[in-house]
Amino acid sequence: MGRKALRTLVVSGALVAGVGLVGVSAASAMVPAEVGASARGESVSAVNYASKRSATVDGLRVRMGPGTDSAILGQIYAGEPLQVITSTRVDGGQRWSLVMLQSDSAGGLPSGYVGWVTDAYLY
Repeated sequence: MGRKALRTLVVSGALVAGVGLVGVSAASAMVPAEVGASARGESVSAVNYASKRSATVDGLRVRMGPGTDSAILGQIYAGEPLQVITSTRVDGGQRWSLVMLQSDSAGGLPSGYVGWVTDAYLY
């Protein structure tokens, strides 16, 4: 099996299993990450691969987990396309989505990068 096919199989299996991937680029190793929700006892909704959204603001922070207490991985800018992988609601009611960038970000994040953003700034 070729390297690209194996990588595709691993990512597909991880996403189907509900495991988030953080900081994935086409040239990087794919490492499962602690995406935060299940570790903190929060509920995570079903995977929705069909949901395509975009940021409504410049400088929207992409985080390691849902919530403002999670580490910032980078930023995305208005109009940049995202694919929602899953979402959760944290204490206080704020909804967060695990997203994958569909193109390179003006903030320097590569296409395919995965992280959490607040739904308040998505359309």
